[in-house]
Amino acid sequence: MEDVKFAITDIETTGGGIKGNKITEICIIVVQNEKVIEEYDSLVNPNTEIPLYIETLTGINDQMLVDAPQFSEIAADIDRITKDCIFVAHNVNFDYHILRGEFNNLNLTFDRKRLCTVRLAKKLIPGLFSYSLGNICTSINIPHVDRHRARGDCEATVTLFQRCVDLDNNDEVLTNLLNQRTAASYLPPHFKDSDFEKLPTSTGVYFFKDKEGIPLYIGKAKNIKSRIKSHFQAKSNSKYKLMQATYSIDYELTGSELLALLRESELILKFFPKFNKAQKKVTRPYTLTSYHNQKGIEQFVIHKNKISPVSWMKFYTREEAVKFMEELCIKFDLCPKYCGLQRGVSQCSHYKIKSCSGVCEDEIDNSTYNQRVSKAIDYINEYENSCLLVENGRTKEEKSFIYLNKGRYAGYGFITETDDFENTAQFKDYLVPQKNSSYAERIVNRYLNSKKNLVKLDLKQVEEEPAEEEQQLQEWFG
Repeated sequence: MEDVKFAITDIETTGGGIKGNKITEICIIVVQNEKVIEEYDSLVNPNTEIPLYIETLTGINDQMLVDAPQFSEIAADIDRITKDCIFVAHNVNFDYHILRGEFNNLNLTFDRKRLCTVRLAKKLIPGLFSYSLGNICTSINIPHVDRHRARGDCEATVTLFQRCVDLDNNDEVLTNLLNQRTAASYLPPHFKDSDFEKLPTSTGVYFFKDKEGIPLYIGKAKNIKSRIKSHFQAKSNSKYKLMQATYSIDYELTGSELLALLRESELILKFFPKFNKAQKKVTRPYTLTSYHNQKGIEQFVIHKNKISPVSWMKFYTREEAVKFMEELCIKFDLCPKYCGLQRGVSQCSHYKIKSCSGVCEDEIDNSTYNQRVSKAIDYINEYENSCLLVENGRTKEEKSFIYLNKGRYAGYGFITETDDFENTAQFKDYLVPQKNSSYAERIVNRYLNSKKNLVKLDLKQVEEEPAEEEQQLQEWFG
């Protein structure tokens, strides 16, 4: 590319990822029309101690940096040298973001167009076992002295860059990489552009995998491609390390966000990926129970630690429990005082529920009130029935279902209009059985308590009412 200037750069740092990492040495070699037109290198005092492993790797120690300039003293030189240049480095995002961070610390901006020699080499010298700077120099006989020092690595990168330019007929690959306006410009160094373009925009789970295909990170998304792009653009240390270790990305479509949440939880427990933070420990749930008090009134109680002979429902936050009980009070005209919503009052005075059955003021007899409680318990028991939760499928012609066996997650499946599914007894032919867990219970309970338009096929009910079953099955596909 005639007259274009390329500022080929290498930095050494204190280590520790992108954020909080400080520069200890920098080298910049400016190339124009395949000739070196300017060079700059300097040690940099980071005002912090050099970790032993970095000293062992680079040979740079604290004593060497005592009299070195601080970054603030050389920032103007770096800005001038790289101005109007394409910023080039081997694994460019690392060098660029650390350098940009140093400028940000001085309340200065550093904005340059970038080019990565890893990606350039993969395009023009395909099929190498490794594209690390050391290995690629060995593979194609590039002299590489003073490894892990800024000058030595920068000179090797210059030679690699010039080799690639010589192989690039009409600058086609170079122009392509410089003109990218998609997530490809943020791709991990070992990840192919074409693989990113193939990612779906549908709901499901995705896997970042290492060289051996072992999952490093598992996540879920409504839009897999968009979510993965956001990982590429993240600037945290952990995300940077994940990108460096990623060689491929796989995915599994679910259609349903509920199923994506469940699959994500199952797969994390199965593989324990290195970069997934441990699933939050699910605390002991709140339990909804009931008992006959001294007045003979059937009273609901929400508790966390007590052992009780009757347990109607579980909630994983008190807010969920309170919200459900408030809805139950309104639906069955119950008393907040006797539903675990108020304590230490003689008559209920709930801030939200203005109507009350009157049992707390002896306006109705206990027997009448307990009949209402009995109906509320029957309603609660519906949550514990075996059922299928019907959700969107992976295509418009498909539906997904979540199987709850006596209220507990037991698997999932997919069914289309053309499948031989004439009665609910056949759903097990399409079932992918799964083990329940405390994480799955929490996901399902939150779904049941928050979903307004719930499509739920009660397996017990349809066995007793075949006509109702047929109608519900027809409603699956609208």
